[in-house]
Amino acid sequence: MHKYSPVIVLLFVISNFALCPKESVAQKFGHYDSGFIFGKMPEYAEKNEELNALWKEFDKVVRSLQNDAEKMRAELRSKEILFTPEMIKEKQKEIELKEQEALNKSTELFGYDGLIYKKQEELLRPLRQKLFDAVEVVARKNGLDYLFDKSSDLGIGFSNPVHDYTEFILEELELLKKQN
Repeated sequence: MHKYSPVIVLLFVISNFALCPKESVAQKFGHYDSGFIFGKMPEYAEKNEELNALWKEFDKVVRSLQNDAEKMRAELRSKEILFTPEMIKEKQKEIELKEQEALNKSTELFGYDGLIYKKQEELLRPLRQKLFDAVEVVARKNGLDYLFDKSSDLGIGFSNPVHDYTEFILEELELLKKQN
């Protein structure tokens, strides 16, 4: 077996790092707070108000149907003595149909693919895209490899404020200038 001189091995290791600098450079990370940024966007507040108004309107519709079913149930209980068994069964079916109608309307409006979520996507997509474009610009300007959103479900346990790029993104979106 050959014996290599420690100097030759050391030179070989150093030359590998010198010739391959990309592998030896650390990646740059940063973070921003989209919740804070959206809070500074007047358009976002307007769209949120519009969504809240729509949500309240949809909620009234569903609650009205549920209240109608409850009134029908209360009426049946109060007049149950006057009805024949067939009439009671008929009234119970009407109540069940009304409850099912309320449930269907609730699913249609608030369900997984409901109207409220479609409207939310329609209203907020342009604002999210604007934010993502600004995030990309800031990340490229600052030579970042990764830029995490600490408001999302990512779950950053600790972040050094030195790496907070929220202000740069606000600047990119020209939201700092509007308030000052």
